Amino acid sequence: MARPKKVAVIGAGPSGLVTAKTLLHQFPEGTFAPTIFEKRPEIGGLWPARHDRRSRSTVNPLMRTNLSRFTVSFSDLAWESVVGDAVPTFPRAWQVGLYLEKYAERYLPAEVVRLGHEVVGVSRARVDGRPRWTVQWRRHGYEDGVQADSAGDCTVVGSEEFDFLVVASGYFARPYCPDIPGLDAFADRTIHSFALRDREDLDGLVNRAGPDGGKLVVIGGSMSGAEAASALALHVSSSRAASGAAQADVHHVCSRPFWTVPTHLPHTRKEDAADTGTVSLLPLDLAMYDLARRPPGPVEYAFGPVSSTQVARVNDYFHSVLGGDYASIGVSDTGAHDDGGTHLRPSWVAIGNDYAEFVRSGIINPTFGRVCAVHRSSENRTRIEIEVPGKDRVSLENVAGIILATGFTPFASLGFLPDEVLQILDYSANDSFFPLLLDGKGTSHAEIPDLGFVGFYRGPYWGVMEMQARSLAKSWAEADTEHGIEFSTEQLESKATERQRVREYRQSDPNLHRGQFPMGDYTGLMESFARDLGISRASLLGFGERDGPVVPARYIMRREGNEEGLGTADVQITLNAMSNVLISQPASAGSAIYMAIFRALHGAWSLMRTSSTHKDQSTGIATFHPRYPSEPAYEAEYLYEEAGTDSIQAVYRLAESPGDAKIIVSPVDRSQSQAVAAFSHALSVTEQEFQSTEGKYSLHATSTGFAGSDSNHSDASNWKHDYVFRFDGVAISSWTCTVWRPLEQLNPYKEDETVTTLYRRL
Repeated sequence: MARPKKVAVIGAGPSGLVTAKTLLHQFPEGTFAPTIFEKRPEIGGLWPARHDRRSRSTVNPLMRTNLSRFTVSFSDLAWESVVGDAVPTFPRAWQVGLYLEKYAERYLPAEVVRLGHEVVGVSRARVDGRPRWTVQWRRHGYEDGVQADSAGDCTVVGSEEFDFLVVASGYFARPYCPDIPGLDAFADRTIHSFALRDREDLDGLVNRAGPDGGKLVVIGGSMSGAEAASALALHVSSSRAASGAAQADVHHVCSRPFWTVPTHLPHTRKEDAADTGTVSLLPLDLAMYDLARRPPGPVEYAFGPVSSTQVARVNDYFHSVLGGDYASIGVSDTGAHDDGGTHLRPSWVAIGNDYAEFVRSGIINPTFGRVCAVHRSSENRTRIEIEVPGKDRVSLENVAGIILATGFTPFASLGFLPDEVLQILDYSANDSFFPLLLDGKGTSHAEIPDLGFVGFYRGPYWGVMEMQARSLAKSWAEADTEHGIEFSTEQLESKATERQRVREYRQSDPNLHRGQFPMGDYTGLMESFARDLGISRASLLGFGERDGPVVPARYIMRREGNEEGLGTADVQITLNAMSNVLISQPASAGSAIYMAIFRALHGAWSLMRTSSTHKDQSTGIATFHPRYPSEPAYEAEYLYEEAGTDSIQAVYRLAESPGDAKIIVSPVDRSQSQAVAAFSHALSVTEQEFQSTEGKYSLHATSTGFAGSDSNHSDASNWKHDYVFRFDGVAISSWTCTVWRPLEQLNPYKEDETVTTLYRRL
């Protein structure tokens, strides 16, 4: 019997764990013997398993994922197996850490993972004609998760030979700080966005602006830029709502246009040949990665320089799902031409529920351009110069602090590879977009076939990590133990052609032809990997063969002769849960509908109020001010204020606990500094109306108050509230609240009163 093939896996994040699991469980027992080397004292990589400040991760433990639980998961571990039935649609970072711990506990023997082992070097040599990798590591001592020895005390304590090596050390190895003239002189007031982990960090940053305000400037677009700007804006909005005092202004400087996409999108599903359908609100990944959006025929993987046709198609899609009003907010110069009007510049995407509305309300002030200089004055106030395309330079004065949302670089994750290996991989130390030229859809290089990469690209998805691990493992399982991997002439030519395509993409104009992510076609990647590996996509109940979203649980690779193996039940749990989300009706509306309504209320509205008894109308301005939730049980909260009528105040809160999602409206106790006086009523969505006009739909909700909910009206238990929210894409264009109050309880000579308030976006 042949000995197991030894595989060294560098990194115990999602990509390293799924690689080791695949090697152990997708092939006959004894095929592979993986070992994971992890320099930290715990698994998880970026994802912390603690939800407090003691977490060593660079990710805020309370941050939610920007893709849903169905995409942030592996094929054979259901979220229900980790946190029970109360699974959030968008888990928090610390919950992702728990998921990874459970995954390792279920699938990996303890001896497979070596924590506190930092790989400091590897070498490759032929032993008896067969390539071998020698891995050198040093041990780190930890006490309660804290490194107990200094870097100088760490020595190489071991080395070991392996047949194969997998780089799974992550693409986000080190924060990237751009070389901006004058920035070093402002270093004491400059931080990277990864350091903004919680309210305490934000407090320290905002306090630098001082009582007279000042500008806090976020530099950098994409995901982290919008997230950092939104976090600062919420902090400022909460402070203004509490005190009314002037606060720092938030400015966001980004070098290219981007779409701001909320976490839930309207998605139309065609139901018959007449092209009629229904619209529903889905987590953005379930809407965007629907196979029905692709052209007929096999789904092909789109890779390479981005064409104007592709850009226009993406822009059209976001215009249709966001709606014209919402799509116009923020840095969305999506029609700009950069080369004389012949090519559309690819837009990026940022995910966030509040960014666009913070821009609309003026708390976030975006500037489309590139910071070219920082000038610090003796009074610790600074001026920033910005190059704006097609215009002269503009300046931001009185800058009190800078947040660099400029991403990460992958280069530190490659530091242990020898120079001769990096040379074969066409390593570029100046290009974080394509640091290496690989084939096998980012997994390998034909000239070093015993070296693999999993999740080593900008913006990796968990499903793609799993597919990459399967692809490597399949190739290595078939390799001759003594002679290694051998390719046919046809295979070598195909791999060389693939690397040439990567090289051409690397050399393309980064401003005109590079998308946000080099391997951004998630749907195409999953489908093409599935074809290569002979994996049949699982069908979904109530859906055709060629529709439904792409998620890992639909692509199962089973060990031969073990069709009902470990994880089979979890696959079905996940698919059933996703089907319930896809076909849910308003009567059983979940978090998607309530989140969509709640986030779209943000900002200012003109109002017109009509009473059936007084026969008059009043007008005014209503504003929803975001603030930190007053109780931990709530996901988000607004202070609602009216000006021009009776100066009414209320608190709107979003309870997004799974299975109990709702919007709760309560009056304000003015004597308690805008605290919530008592429970008033909760909205329950009862009806959804899909109009023939594309992108237009309405949501109807109703509620009844409870006794004692209003200190001025003891009969409020019989008040009934009816709501109609009229949507255009993800934005509410107008909405109506009708309150029915049976006044005969107070005075039998009075009629029942109906008060209707119409709100229009200001």
